Amino acid sequence: MPIAVTVKGKHHLQITDGLRGHAEQRLQRLDGFFPDVREAVVIESVDKHGEHRVEVTLHGDNLTLRGEESTNNMYASLDRVADKLEQRLRKLKSKRTHLRNHADTLRVNYPPNNAALNPNDGVLPASSEEEDEEPAPQIVRTKAVTMKPMSVDDAMQMLELVDHDWYIYLDMDTNQHQVVYRRRDGNYGLVVPKI
Repeated sequence: MPIAVTVKGKHHLQITDGLRGHAEQRLQRLDGFFPDVREAVVIESVDKHGEHRVEVTLHGDNLTLRGEESTNNMYASLDRVADKLEQRLRKLKSKRTHLRNHADTLRVNYPPNNAALNPNDGVLPASSEEEDEEPAPQIVRTKAVTMKPMSVDDAMQMLELVDHDWYIYLDMDTNQHQVVYRRRDGNYGLVVPKI
């Protein structure tokens, strides 16, 4: 099934037929080796410094994958982000194959109610000094996400795919929202609500 590709311009950027065709051609190639991808949303923009930025979000069965690149040419930016996404999808496919072949040896048992977790791990003390010079950060964007139940292994794979430091998900065993995050030492951490 072909990937439904939507190409949009940001900040009143007009999308040419050439750019739209190039995006469709490059992203359709992903379907050949990873058929779970159903939709691709491409957002193209030019910033005030003349950088051509391309953001691509792929959606599929229990899959959301995002990448972005900026160069001085829109076609080059699109090619770079498509290559980056292709590498991530290849990595995901390889991990899924490995996990499926070794499912019994990779299971981890977590203690009930997370009794073994130390609530003070990774918590930084609050600063007693307030800086009045800089304005306080504020929410500038809100995203609504659909959460399908998944295992912690699936959540770790999604963390790799979205290329962020953390990923929130609905745990299929506990039916609670949990957060898996990347630690500085290269391992993962898991934030589990304690009720």
